[in-house]
Amino acid sequence: MWIAIGEKTRIRKLFREDVDQMQNWGSHRDPLFFHYNFPYLDTNERDEWYRSKTGKFRKKSFAIENTRGEVIGFLSIRDIQWIKRESELGIVLNPDCMNEGYGTDAIKAFLYYYFQGMKMKTITLRVAHFNERAIRCYCKCGFEVIGEEEMAFEDQRAEIFYNPKYHDLQKLFTRTKQGMATKYMRMALKKENYEHRINSLSTKTVWKCE
Repeated sequence: MWIAIGEKTRIRKLFREDVDQMQNWGSHRDPLFFHYNFPYLDTNERDEWYRSKTGKFRKKSFAIENTRGEVIGFLSIRDIQWIKRESELGIVLNPDCMNEGYGTDAIKAFLYYYFQGMKMKTITLRVAHFNERAIRCYCKCGFEVIGEEEMAFEDQRAEIFYNPKYHDLQKLFTRTKQGMATKYMRMALKKENYEHRINSLSTKTVWKCE
């Protein structure tokens, strides 16, 4: 059932019923991360959300469980280049489960499956420059910065852009022809570098091919 097992988390295929559990997740209090709050969806919208995460050749999504079997997050690999054996990672956690080491544990467990089970060669990601917590997590997992660029922010309707009380946060963004933008870091981890680190990782993993 599970493709990878860490000390705090277990990774498996994402199922439609997982989306129902996500409806009960908490909310971020930091306005910079409001767009990561899982939206309320009716049944049809949940069906569509699930299809968008799982029904594409170049995208795969996985559920993250804690040791009690509760779905506390999901991670996806998108823009999969099957010939080059590379893709881009994305991860979302229940805000109520932040700062407990789940993200680092889940990524470390998944990386073993990604490189050994899926036989991939490179994994990349992008993260907003202001998201220091996520950057620390990715560094712990072995990712290295390969570049930096200004890109359109994920939520162009974010409250921080028009609410005066968030004036101090607005300096993190610039207005461009493509909309409101901010600095993103590009990070990557190659299989050969991962294999050099594997013995030092604290997470114990098991894997199987799908």
